[in-house]
Amino acid sequence: MSKRPGLERCSHRAAKRPAQRQQQYLYLVLDDWERGYSVHRVDLQQQQQDDTDNDDDAHLDTNPPLVRLEVQHVVSWSFATHGTKILAMQPSAASPAIPGFDTETLAVTVCPWPQSRGTFRKPLFASVGDRLFAMVSPCFDVLGAPPPPDSETPWSWTSLAAGSSTPPFPSDCATCHVFHADGRTMFVSAKHWRSQLSYGDRSSTFSFDTERLEWRRHGEWLLPFRGQAYYDADLDAWVGLCREKEGAGYLCFCDVPPAAAECKNPPPWKLGEDRLFRADSGRHRGAKLLSMGGSSSRYCLVECVAHRDEERLGCPRRRVLHITTFRLKYDKHGRLRTTGNHTHPSKLYKVAHKLNEPILDPVAFWI
Repeated sequence: MSKRPGLERCSHRAAKRPAQRQQQYLYLVLDDWERGYSVHRVDLQQQQQDDTDNDDDAHLDTNPPLVRLEVQHVVSWSFATHGTKILAMQPSAASPAIPGFDTETLAVTVCPWPQSRGTFRKPLFASVGDRLFAMVSPCFDVLGAPPPPDSETPWSWTSLAAGSSTPPFPSDCATCHVFHADGRTMFVSAKHWRSQLSYGDRSSTFSFDTERLEWRRHGEWLLPFRGQAYYDADLDAWVGLCREKEGAGYLCFCDVPPAAAECKNPPPWKLGEDRLFRADSGRHRGAKLLSMGGSSSRYCLVECVAHRDEERLGCPRRRVLHITTFRLKYDKHGRLRTTGNHTHPSKLYKVAHKLNEPILDPVAFWI
């Protein structure tokens, strides 16, 4: 596949192609249970329709979920994935451990509390290989690989909040994160953070080497993404939802800077050509982009909108999830386009609480 013209190329090591994996599914974690959350699995290979979906097609799903997790209702950023597991990282303080669900074995699982237990600042979670990194300021912990079933060694966290492993910014200042092509270096942009040696707000981009456990500052600039972005080997670029106001509802893509270099200027980036949703709509509440892996630049977008009868409510009780899958490619002018779009049946559900959540991005995972 031809690479795009017009962006400055950066030198980096290409990522290895992933090995063949078993069939994966879309998992939706819904706050439709008064005592916690329900986990639903969607087979996107079987649920496809080419016609435009609307709320008239959405209906309350009466099928039982795969599992229910009895945890307190919190915001969407309180869930993490680690391997084949979905973990509810902020259960009630009385919970003896963190509950989770293994999508491979279909078994309920638990993992121990990290040192950030009881801390409710916005976290940053990143799963790399057999380790899960949890940054919840002022704590920064890593969960190692689970011990064998017959082992007497407990599954445990290790604190990294010391020396060069200490995060240089609070976790709730992070605006986006994305892994480098090398598979081990995580880039994080942080907005409105303040160091002990500076005055005023700063906006910077850092990287964390998950092998050497060291942070590096790359420059006083921000990556253009909102939330998690992805390295796309076919496109040779980072891809994610745009955080800029003029790009709301669009994807953007940018060059991948060298992992070990300080860059005075941000990498060149451009907006995609196709709008995925209307962020200025009165019904739009949040969205999440998921990479579907493989070698064909496949993605899934899950958008949360208020039911048309509750559009004027800031925190609607009835919510609709619109699901779209697509591929990305460059056209002959080097512009990023979506192709092979499929609209899947929408999911209507009723929220089981009355909390005014600060963010309504869907809790969705591709596993």
